[in-house]
Amino acid sequence: MARERQDGSSMDFDSLEELLRHRVLLESLSEGFGVVDEKNAFSYVNRRFGELLGYSTGEMIGRPISEFLDQHNRKVQLEHISKRAQGLTSKYELQWISKSQRMIPTLVSGVPIIDKKGHFRGSFAVITDLSGYRAAENKYRMLAEQSLQGLTIIQNEKYVYVNPAFGKIVGYTPEEIVAMPSDVAWDLIHPEDKKLLLRIAENRDSGKPVPMPYVYRFIHRDGSVRWVEAFSGSIEYEGALALQVLIIDITDVKEFEENLKRSEAKYRNLAEQSPQGITIMAENRVLYYNPAFKELVGYDDDELRRMSVDDTWNLVHPDDREDLTKRMRNKIAGRGTAPRYEYRYVRKNGETRWVESYSSQVEYDGQPAIQTVIVDITGRRQSERELRSAKDRALLYLDLMGHDLTQQLQVILNSAALMMSATDESVQNSFYKVIGDAIKRCSRIIQEANSTEQLLSVPLIERSLTQAVTTCIEAMSHAENITFETLIMGGNAEVVADEYLELMISNILMNAVEHNVKERKKVWIRLEPSGPDYLLSISDDGPGIPDSTKAGLFDMSRRFGGLGLHTVNHLVEKYGGRIELHDRVPEDYSHGLEVRIWLPKLIRQEVE
Repeated sequence: MARERQDGSSMDFDSLEELLRHRVLLESLSEGFGVVDEKNAFSYVNRRFGELLGYSTGEMIGRPISEFLDQHNRKVQLEHISKRAQGLTSKYELQWISKSQRMIPTLVSGVPIIDKKGHFRGSFAVITDLSGYRAAENKYRMLAEQSLQGLTIIQNEKYVYVNPAFGKIVGYTPEEIVAMPSDVAWDLIHPEDKKLLLRIAENRDSGKPVPMPYVYRFIHRDGSVRWVEAFSGSIEYEGALALQVLIIDITDVKEFEENLKRSEAKYRNLAEQSPQGITIMAENRVLYYNPAFKELVGYDDDELRRMSVDDTWNLVHPDDREDLTKRMRNKIAGRGTAPRYEYRYVRKNGETRWVESYSSQVEYDGQPAIQTVIVDITGRRQSERELRSAKDRALLYLDLMGHDLTQQLQVILNSAALMMSATDESVQNSFYKVIGDAIKRCSRIIQEANSTEQLLSVPLIERSLTQAVTTCIEAMSHAENITFETLIMGGNAEVVADEYLELMISNILMNAVEHNVKERKKVWIRLEPSGPDYLLSISDDGPGIPDSTKAGLFDMSRRFGGLGLHTVNHLVEKYGGRIELHDRVPEDYSHGLEVRIWLPKLIRQEVE
């Protein structure tokens, strides 16, 4: 009998030999796969593992694993090999030396091989390439280094990371700040604000809510005072709990407010020259705007002056108007409202621009009003979305290869072992079917992953959403047990997308059909204009999805959805749209699911 591992599963030597007879499966894996003997030398590697390190399989088989590792990684690998000898599995990170002498970061999922007498005979492992994940981390660091906002990570009351923008705020280089003892770093804070930060830290440690954002002051190296607005949260940094803080220098805004109090003439001069949009609004009209705001919304002075109250509010994206109106009324009434807020403007040409605003109550021409400093953050939000998408996809592929394929591989191995010991032909055939089904699942996962390999890098172009929807429906209309009801409005429905637009639509259609157990299935498709967007709605009469599951369907940490739905989510984000899940019949999920996707209308630049 094979010795049981502590995780409750087992792998005997004969089962491994049976697996290696199915080399077609192993060679088709997009992950590396290797087997080492009891002397820690390679006895088998698949093609993908060899390609990862730049070797042919023949160049690796028979060589000690130590020849592909530096001194540090040899030590790590030997520690885990000793666990294999004890019958233990483990996952750990390992860097390999490629044939070209590059270091290749990987995640190794190792399993011991035990013979029928309980003796250790080596181990096998799935090797996951972490290069893409590391690239996403590097991109995040690059964005942090290039950010105009300060970013710092504090651990054990000491700065362990600061970006150049943070160093500029306090007048020191990032290296100088990281090298500061905690008491010296603490003295960067204005003496009058230290109690505030201590109180916030105590609330955070005790689980009490922390206000976001909070405002305090730094003492610059030259002795000047810099006002900042801070947003903070707990993260894990290099394996330990830390605090990440985003710092926005609002000294200019503070000075601007003081100047406004001293002299409206001086205020107007500063406002006219400000690169940020500035408005002063009463509840019923715009009292003042500067040239930067005019440039932001794309209207000239005559057009803005002729605007009614309703026209003015039409500058704000429809989805943001109600909330922004409430915030302005609360501000004018003196009720507590966070000064910072993000929302969208719709320019004259239909383009949507994300802005970050900082509002304060002022008096203008003898009446209460709201002064708002507006910063265009459209580019920043796009970069954040691209980074999040890249990181999510990296995590998704790690999860697919480290969990889904490994799970199916275990099914194949265990079924093969049981089939070998079965004497009844019908029992053997049942295990053979289980193995075949598992191989098909592996093949499908690999095909779906390969089909979207270039998902993020393919450029955006002009596409017809109407044509893409029609193509997908025609491709599925041959099925006799599916009825499609289609309503398409809005003409050609031109959007900015790529060659994966049909994949996005077909994945939703397939999801609507595959999870519907009815003999006759029905799908409703509706495409129509919706403000600055086109709304595509796809509904079905299947079993539906409870609200508790809807909330986490696109959550990477839970992954209720399959690769297809995650691909849809990433494509919608890439196209600048949004996706929502609803009940086809409101408040009754059992009558089917409705997927709604909004994609921005194509904006054609006006010819001067």
